[in-house]
Amino acid sequence: MPTVRVGPSPSARHWHGVTLVELLVAVAIGAILLSLAIPSFTTLLMNNRATAQTNALLNGLNFARSTALSKNVNVQLCPIGALSSATCGSNWATGWIVATQPVTGASTLLQSYQAGTREAKLSTVVIAGVAATAVQFDPRGLATTPANFKFCDGRGASAARSLQVQATGFAQSGPTQGQAIWGGALTCP
Repeated sequence: MPTVRVGPSPSARHWHGVTLVELLVAVAIGAILLSLAIPSFTTLLMNNRATAQTNALLNGLNFARSTALSKNVNVQLCPIGALSSATCGSNWATGWIVATQPVTGASTLLQSYQAGTREAKLSTVVIAGVAATAVQFDPRGLATTPANFKFCDGRGASAARSLQVQATGFAQSGPTQGQAIWGGALTCP
């Protein structure tokens, strides 16, 4: 009886892997897709940084207000001065501190936030139409005066963020880029 061979014939060869042409086509398609995705990713990163910094300030304001209520003392949020100090500075873009403001005695540093170099800069803080040096909350949690904050980055006014502190102490950030929560379009220096 003749022997029957099962399996591939000796002349049939099975190649495993990809050819150089297939590899080059795959790399070219990947490069095209990547070139389309990178600009969107950069915008996403910048939006996330601006949102994170706006939220950090909102958290600082809420912390200052709740501390004023719970400790029955004046608490202020102001530009950061010297590191680890309760002394206010003058440049909001470098960060901010939260410190108690007792009637007598020294201020106590409660919290500080130092802005990174890649973040949106807090460019303008206005209280009652004048550039602001601090936002203060009294022991009842009320802001001594309302304040408007504006964050700008390299993209200009169309991507700017706003935050507002009302006289009641309530702080809120604007939901729309480029639009002030208090009304109108934002401008950046």
